[in-house]
Amino acid sequence: MKNEKKRNRERFWEEFLELRENPAVQQLRLYPNHRISNLYDHSSRVAVCAYDLANRFRLDINGKSLAKGAMLHDFYLYQARGHKSIGTREHWLNHPDTALKNAEREFALTRKERNIIRSHMWPLTLWHFPKSKEAVLVSAADKICAFGEMFLKRNHIKKEKRLTDPTLR
Repeated sequence: MKNEKKRNRERFWEEFLELRENPAVQQLRLYPNHRISNLYDHSSRVAVCAYDLANRFRLDINGKSLAKGAMLHDFYLYQARGHKSIGTREHWLNHPDTALKNAEREFALTRKERNIIRSHMWPLTLWHFPKSKEAVLVSAADKICAFGEMFLKRNHIKKEKRLTDPTLR
């Protein structure tokens, strides 16, 4: 049991590093996310956060599926903010399906990996419930990372204002 758990952890890192080098995944660098990041960096943070949560709670996970689902959860390949035909609400509700369709074109996915991608916005997407520990971990990690990125953005903007406005120094 202990060896299998260790092997699953190793599979996470193998898949994570392989996906980060994949040219299709590299495309995520082109799309901004939360104004201070891009989808590649966000997805990488979500993957590592989900892995850390699994370790913290001593969960037995499928490391390969966790890495693949996390790295592809936002594989929607368009710029969400300012997109003419997509409002914020539509994006929140629909981008998991778009990410899944794009991921299925590029990668062989298991049922678990498809559910991780499709359910990562739960509970906003009530009809796509996380059906595995890995899906719950990615959904939680996505929210943790998004909150952190939004908080960092706010602090980054405040710092920029302090640096450019002499009255705030």
